[in-house]
Amino acid sequence: MRLPTRLLGSLLAACVLPACSGQATVHTATPTPATAAPQVQPSEGTTGSSTSSATVETDVARDPTPASGTPDVSLSTRYELDALTDVVADPTRHRLFAVEQRGTLVRVDDGSESVALDLSDRTVINGEQGFLSAAFSNDGSFLLAYFTSTRPGEEGDVIIERFSVENDGTIDHNSGRVVLHIDEPYGNHNGGDLEALADGTFLASVGDGGSAGDPERRAHRLDDPLGKLHRFTPLADGSLTIPSDNPFPNATVATLWSSGLRNPWRIDVDPLTGDLWIADVGQSNEEEVNLVPADGGRPVGGFQTDFGWSSREGTQAFNNDVSPDPQMTIVEPAVTYPHSDGACSISGGAVYRGNNIPALWGWYVYADYCNGRVTAFNAANGSLVELGTVDRPTAIERDADGEMWIATASGDLVSVEHP
Repeated sequence: MRLPTRLLGSLLAACVLPACSGQATVHTATPTPATAAPQVQPSEGTTGSSTSSATVETDVARDPTPASGTPDVSLSTRYELDALTDVVADPTRHRLFAVEQRGTLVRVDDGSESVALDLSDRTVINGEQGFLSAAFSNDGSFLLAYFTSTRPGEEGDVIIERFSVENDGTIDHNSGRVVLHIDEPYGNHNGGDLEALADGTFLASVGDGGSAGDPERRAHRLDDPLGKLHRFTPLADGSLTIPSDNPFPNATVATLWSSGLRNPWRIDVDPLTGDLWIADVGQSNEEEVNLVPADGGRPVGGFQTDFGWSSREGTQAFNNDVSPDPQMTIVEPAVTYPHSDGACSISGGAVYRGNNIPALWGWYVYADYCNGRVTAFNAANGSLVELGTVDRPTAIERDADGEMWIATASGDLVSVEHP
């Protein structure tokens, strides 16, 4: 499915390597209505709360509340690969993969560093372009890959392609079917992330199309796919279905879930609570972390929310000639930090749900690409703890056991461990 951005046919695009530092500021994450505009009603057959779309099964044996105290960790390089953009867990087979920007998905959990999927015939490193992220379905039967295209006539465009996974875990390279194709207007902000939700749908984060300052003012527009979160169900034949409880299932951009994003390089859905976390790369002054609690009423998990760009950057006013659509609900950032002390681009970011570091339980961990600082945030009390530094972090993700890994542009795959 090709989705021309200028014709507003549908969907995605984001950015790649993240940015920022200095003293972080913690804010309330409570959504507040933009106006008293009427709510959009779910389609027939859905409930008014829409909770199922962003809620995961709760582990009743454990309280999801972040651990108190001050977490301490060690950061250890376990694999040395090519430039990395993401870490991917196979939830059903307890396998771990690293995404190399050059176009390869490498299995690393068995120590072999074997190539599981080679997309070098489809993409190549070119600045922020390349193989940018991937995600398995909940049952492990297929993989979605997010990359920029090198095919004639679509160079630099954003592609999300679906690949079948055989019973033995092999990813079938020849099974690829393009689910989404988005015309990319500029060469940057074309990265993005993929998250499988508990109901079988996927979230995809998409940047504002690139250049700088949202020049076409796309991020707030509900008829433009750029600067958004999108929710859809990918099918084996390359088509997709639109969940009936999406905010605007019959609109031009029917996959739209949230708006007002600049470069949401990494997103995370907490597997215990369903809370949605977004690390959105800033322009020139502030980086931000957004949080929408799944149990905070409507909007649930980001449903019908706007995160502020480009009428503002973080908490600061930016473009004064644009504002969020009145149908959306504004969400204030949970954390911002300035471009100081070498910081320039945020690399999210996941909630720790492993067993090896009890003091880190429930903390959201993010990093900055430029100064390499890895930081943990406790959403319960607003505290921030610096955990260490790594060279050019690009992603922080959980494995199937909830333990945490950091991918870097230098090619190091770093594990977060008990000290």
